[in-house]
Amino acid sequence: MRQRQGKGLGPSAASQSSGATPKRPSKRSSSGAWRSAGVVVAALAGLALLYQILGPRPPSVLDPFPGRQLKQLPQFGGEHEERLLWGTYRPGYYFGLRMRRPQSLLAGIMWMDPQRQDPLGNIRHEAQQRDGLAKYGWLQHDGQGYGLQRLQDEQYNITTAWAKRFYPGCGLGGDWGVRLAFEELVRPQATAASTDQAAQQQRRLQQEADEYSDDAEEAAEGAEEGQQPAVRPEAVSLFVYLASEDGSPLQLDTAALAAAVQGAAGEAAQQQQQQGRPVLSGSSPPLGDWQLHVRQGVSSGGQGSRIVGASYMALATPHMHNLTEAVRQGLIASLQAQRAQGQQQLALTLPNVAQRGANVAIVQITALLPLALDLAFVSGPPQQLAERVETVSGAGLGSLLAAGAAAFERRFGATFGAVASGGNGAPEGAAEVARAALSNMLGGMGYFYGHSLVRLREKRGQEVVERTARLWDTSLYSAVPSRSFFPRGFLWDEGFHQLLVRQWDAAMSREVLGNWFDLMNAQGWIAREQILGEEARARVPSEFVRQSPDAANPPTFFLLLSDMSHRVAAAAQAQQWSEEDLADAELLKAAWPRMRAWYRWFNATQAGPVPGSYRWRGRDPTSSRELNPKTLTSGLDDAPRASHPSDDERHVDLRCWMALAARALATIGSNLGLPPKEVRPFLADAAWLEDFGTLNALHLDEASGEYRDWGRHTEDVALQRPMRTLEDGRQVAVNGELRRVVTGEQPQPQLVPQYGYISLFPLLMRLIPPDSPVLGRQLELLRDSSRLWTDYGLRSLSRSASLYQRHNTEHDPPYWRGAIWVNVNYLAVQALKHYGATPSPHAARAEELHQELRRNLVANIVAQYRRTGYLWEQYDDAMGQGKGSHPFTGWTALVALLAGGQ
Repeated sequence: MRQRQGKGLGPSAASQSSGATPKRPSKRSSSGAWRSAGVVVAALAGLALLYQILGPRPPSVLDPFPGRQLKQLPQFGGEHEERLLWGTYRPGYYFGLRMRRPQSLLAGIMWMDPQRQDPLGNIRHEAQQRDGLAKYGWLQHDGQGYGLQRLQDEQYNITTAWAKRFYPGCGLGGDWGVRLAFEELVRPQATAASTDQAAQQQRRLQQEADEYSDDAEEAAEGAEEGQQPAVRPEAVSLFVYLASEDGSPLQLDTAALAAAVQGAAGEAAQQQQQQGRPVLSGSSPPLGDWQLHVRQGVSSGGQGSRIVGASYMALATPHMHNLTEAVRQGLIASLQAQRAQGQQQLALTLPNVAQRGANVAIVQITALLPLALDLAFVSGPPQQLAERVETVSGAGLGSLLAAGAAAFERRFGATFGAVASGGNGAPEGAAEVARAALSNMLGGMGYFYGHSLVRLREKRGQEVVERTARLWDTSLYSAVPSRSFFPRGFLWDEGFHQLLVRQWDAAMSREVLGNWFDLMNAQGWIAREQILGEEARARVPSEFVRQSPDAANPPTFFLLLSDMSHRVAAAAQAQQWSEEDLADAELLKAAWPRMRAWYRWFNATQAGPVPGSYRWRGRDPTSSRELNPKTLTSGLDDAPRASHPSDDERHVDLRCWMALAARALATIGSNLGLPPKEVRPFLADAAWLEDFGTLNALHLDEASGEYRDWGRHTEDVALQRPMRTLEDGRQVAVNGELRRVVTGEQPQPQLVPQYGYISLFPLLMRLIPPDSPVLGRQLELLRDSSRLWTDYGLRSLSRSASLYQRHNTEHDPPYWRGAIWVNVNYLAVQALKHYGATPSPHAARAEELHQELRRNLVANIVAQYRRTGYLWEQYDDAMGQGKGSHPFTGWTALVALLAGGQ
């Protein structure tokens, strides 16, 4: 919005700000100079007048928020920065490591079954739901330097474990080791059918070679009759790669690779290992020189690896988002070369080529199961390299992993004591699920670098045109909702994520908050979805990449920030400051201008039609294919609102979020000792938005006792095929997409009778006075099993609502129209706990519902995890089964707090 209260700069102020020293004109030119000066003065006066009329130029959408970035605070540098430099910060992959630097070394693995019918179409790399892994996820992860992950992929039982070690004189971020193990999950019997499958696989390889060859002849008939290959034990092809984002060249030592795969069987291999020659090496900032060593390990059953071959490929490319395709094309090129040489038995191997100046090196190791490998990475000065390599491989790595596991268990017990010990009424298996929930939240932390794309609408003449613009390049350190489906940052999700992360590592959580607030633009807007860099963008359909600078998202960070400020206030009152209290205070004070700007942006862009009301922007009033146009900006997507969007809508959930934000800012400002003039506006806003009478006047339906949105609405809507009128007057449906039609009463301004999560927000945000009869009615509605209550948690929309479990379009199934979501249930549990602990006529009932709801949620999440191996995006309200994307270890991981009663 254009500001009209700004004071204009007069000519004197302008000249002072210029820093120029006026020069006295000479006599000969004095008259002309004074005439020129008069013109300049007049021009400046005109500009000053225009400035006073129009106000200052509003800040641009494309500019970052001015001032020092929060990620530059001293608490996030030094030891903290180095401790977190290396990590599993590539959550969109089954296993990937990188540094928290814009231009980093990337490490990762891929694998495939070389014996399956379509191996090239089943290379595992990116964590994808369509891969159909039986289960995968971190069993332990401390978010810093240790993690243990298990994956089950058809016949493979896979373990990836990693640990860091800081050694005197080592490079920045420490040395690290990775242990990879592939073992057979189920060994098929050698039957005629499996023999035939092996023959089919050879024919498929021939077809692959022909399909991708520019000059191929017709496909070969396959193996000759009577010469079908014998069934072999299960095998795996593992691909290990390192890539340099800044283009720094890598050196691949093929002799060292050959020695590594020979193991201890060859004399030359022993010599190579004693000499400590790395398979890969290079030099990259800020590490300096680095090396990657490959060592054979021992399986859990004590067996050594049975490696049958190794190959490689080294590429020069700036693109890191399509390495899977690069491997696939390398395998195809190798197949073509083998076929051109007349080979009858084709092997799926990389082509053993290295481009000049290669910054990506990929090593393929094919083995009969089991396969066990250690990867040892060391950097920095060359002193004691051999000793350091031994420390992060072999027995040394085993000791590091054991120490990491023990330290994790000790810390988990200290942080989540009740659930860790099996207490607090948690069901059997709750501790296992809480460990996995926490570990996958921490193991899903990512580091992203790039820029957001925004959709700008500009008026040119009489028409409004759209254009795409880019924001500034920046970094983001953040958790993600789902490694398989949403491996990037989401604004309202992150507020819930940090409720759990802060319990484990307050410093890590503070840095995440700082990173998110650094994404703010000069107007106070933060994009709700952060798609930074090629790797993130490659996972998003193009139509969803651009962000709209008028699109909000619930300000969930205030859930955490308000609690932080209370802790700071308690420390100040007791005059006992811990390091964590001081760090919280530093962050809150530095973030104050951004928090204030964020709040003001909401008020400037999301205000409703009457004082004290708010409206999410982004609903499409012209939509004819949606039964109830979605409100993606609210986070609740297809949760029903007014059937016909208009500017007259009032959204109760957004009003409640703003009440939370106003009270949080008032609390933060007061506890930080900021000047009263800074804090008074937020105290006034909080009192106004918390006013119970105003809330009820805007949103309470007295007859039902439900809190509701307001807008142009009718219950009489349906999706129907387009109709055509025949000559005899009959109407018949014709082919075409379903469209919304009004089947009865026309839309009228009213409170919207769709009881669901939206209706709960006055309760969730604790805006109902504890002694009010309205609270008793809300508890009664909440426990009604014909509405939201189930044995598995609160469903998102009442069973009696007209849009319960209804598709929103022909191809858009219900999302927030009945399913159980953990984030809102968590808020409900916390609100009920609050009201249960507050003396009132309703306290006993609130506490009873608090305990019952918590038990229902935890019991079902634990049962579904033990049944499927996953935490889920949502849960079915009829039977409790997990639904949607998985693993969903974003806000569903709050089960760790729920199980512990936190």
